[in-house]
Amino acid sequence: MKLHHTYFYHPEFVENNATVIERFELQEISMQKIQNALGREDRFIVAENSFETSLSMGIEAARGVLHESNISILDIDIIIFVSSSPEHHIPCDAIHIHDALEGKPDTLCYDINANCIGGFIALDQVSKYLKGTGKGTNALVVCAEKFSTILDPDNPTTAFCLSDSAFAFIVENDGDSASGLIDVLYHTDSSFCNTVLYPPKGSSDHRHGDLATWDRIFDGMGSVNFAVDNIRQFLKRNQINLEQIDLFLFSQFSIKNINMIRGYFQLPEEKIPFYSKELGYTGASSPFLALHKYQKEVKRLKKGDYILIWTLGTGYQAGLMLWRY
Repeated sequence: MKLHHTYFYHPEFVENNATVIERFELQEISMQKIQNALGREDRFIVAENSFETSLSMGIEAARGVLHESNISILDIDIIIFVSSSPEHHIPCDAIHIHDALEGKPDTLCYDINANCIGGFIALDQVSKYLKGTGKGTNALVVCAEKFSTILDPDNPTTAFCLSDSAFAFIVENDGDSASGLIDVLYHTDSSFCNTVLYPPKGSSDHRHGDLATWDRIFDGMGSVNFAVDNIRQFLKRNQINLEQIDLFLFSQFSIKNINMIRGYFQLPEEKIPFYSKELGYTGASSPFLALHKYQKEVKRLKKGDYILIWTLGTGYQAGLMLWRY
C-alpha cells in the first residue's frame, strides 16, 4: 500500500494574525496564552468577493494530485471527500468531484464528516477496503474546509486559528504487503459532544448566518493523555519501539499539545514537523499536510520507514496509526 502522492491547495489571500491579536488586545483580552498554546502567524482565507467553496478547492486539490502523480482519473476506483463544511449534502460532494474530473462509472464515491480526525479515518477505511479488493486499485482522498464562513470572528480561540484550504492524497494498492497500514487505535470521549457545535442549535433550528460555538474547556488535553498513556503499548503490540519511528505526524492544532507529548517521551524535535504557524490549522488534513511539507522541505521518506500518526476531532475522538512507508 502506498501513500506517495499529495497536493496542497489554498486561496491566495493570507491573513497575518498580528492584526487579529491586536484587535483582541485593544479589548483587553489577553491573547498571549492562546498564541503560545496554538502557535500561529498566518492563515489562508477565502476572500469575501470570491466564489471559492470547500468543493471548488477540493476539486483543485484533486486535479493537482492527479497531475503531479501522473495518475489518470480513470485509474481511480474510490473518491472520498472529507469535510466539516461541505458544499452539499445531497448528493455528496464526492459525486461532484467525480463529475468535475470525469471519473469512470465503476467508482465508489462517498463523503466523511468526522471533523479533524476525518482524514485519518478515511485513510484507515480505504486502506482496509483496498487490501480486500486486490492489487491495482487506487483511492483519491480529498480533505477541504472553508472554515471562515462558519467560525466566530469574536471568539479568541477560533478567530486566528483555522485556514481555508484543500488537500488531496492518493492511496495505491501496489500489492506490497510490507508497506501501508499496520495498526490503528481509537479513543472516544463523547462527554465533550456539546463543546464545539455547528449549527449551534442543530439543523432543525438552523438560521442563515449562524456561527459555530466553541467552549474553551475543549483544548484537546484528553487526546494528549490518550497519546501519553497508549503510544508505548500500541507500538509494543506491533513489536516496534519509539526509536524505530522515522516520522511523527501529530495533529497540527496545538504546538503546546505536541510539545507535551514530545517532552514526555523525549522525542527528537526534528522528527515532529509543525507547520500550522505559517499555514494555519487545516483540520482533517493537518497530519498529512505535515507529511507533505516535511517531504518537500526537509527530506523524502524511504521505503520501509515507520510513521506514527496521532490526531483528534472535536466531540471528541482521538486516534493512533502506525504506517510503514
